[in-house]
Amino acid sequence: MGPFWLANIIILSTSFIIFLIVTISYVRSYTKTKAKAFGSIIAFSAILMLESLLSVIIYYTLSLRFNSDLASLLLTINALSLVGYLFLYRSLTA
Repeated sequence: MGPFWLANIIILSTSFIIFLIVTISYVRSYTKTKAKAFGSIIAFSAILMLESLLSVIIYYTLSLRFNSDLASLLLTINALSLVGYLFLYRSLTA
């Protein structure tokens, strides 16, 4: 596994951790307030968390077959996604 593949997996793992934190935070808020809006946020965060986890598994499999050309393209996409996720996290926790 090359450095670009490893960077992709680290970014996806970071995304997973962000969504895990968001999900736990909103589950706690939901149990206190029972507000229906939290249910949608929890579901959305859980779906993105699952997507990040599955992507780590898929990227590991891809790293065994493909070279760094594909990994560098995916790294660009994942880096931009992570920035978007961080903005989403910040807006939801503000």
